[in-house]
Amino acid sequence: MAEQSGTGASGLVRGLAVGAAFFGGVALLGALLGPLWWWLAPRPEVVVLPDGGVFTGASETVFAGEGYFVLITALAGLVTGYATYMLQFSLARRSFQDLRLVGLVAGALGSVVAALLVWQIGVALDGPARESVQAAGAGDTVIAALQLQATAFLVAWPFVYILQYGLLDAFSLLRGDQPGVPEPVHAEKPVPEKADLHTSAPDTLDSATPALHPPASSNTTATPAPEGQEPPVVAEGENSGPEGPRS
Repeated sequence: MAEQSGTGASGLVRGLAVGAAFFGGVALLGALLGPLWWWLAPRPEVVVLPDGGVFTGASETVFAGEGYFVLITALAGLVTGYATYMLQFSLARRSFQDLRLVGLVAGALGSVVAALLVWQIGVALDGPARESVQAAGAGDTVIAALQLQATAFLVAWPFVYILQYGLLDAFSLLRGDQPGVPEPVHAEKPVPEKADLHTSAPDTLDSATPALHPPASSNTTATPAPEGQEPPVVAEGENSGPEGPRS
């Protein structure tokens, strides 16, 4: 297995560069989606009040602009979450460096900036409509300018981004496929020493194997002599075994 190279100063510089690229890419996408929101979102007709305010009513068109904002930013969070994770996955496999946290933090911050850019650019492009509302007299009916009253919808992009990124990381963890993450080191079990067969085997055999030939008995049985004769006398030093006395 190749050794990890994402350590030390080089790994820190690489991580910062990747994080800056992710942050800039996501934020740039928000700048591009601002004109899309401005172009797609419908504008309701409003009645100008004497105090300079407007009466919007309760039609669906009033909330359609904010609905388009949530839809566009949520889809952008889904796409950027997937793209960022897959890019860091490929870079981590190539450089043997864990970039998951870098992609998560940089992409989440970039999505916050991107949502703000979508809001501000879309509202800025609808400046002429806002000027026409201000120039209208009391009781006039005009087309309202694009606006985002519920600013809580700004969290749609970061929320979906983090959710998509986390689901992909969890799936990768279940598969056990996380490039750049060091594998856990398992302690090796000690191998028992093998007995020396050359030195201990003979001793074992000697102690376990019974004697093949039993020791000869020291007692000898004399052959009875016939009647009327005395038994032969064995001289000292002679052997009266099966072979008979030796002279």
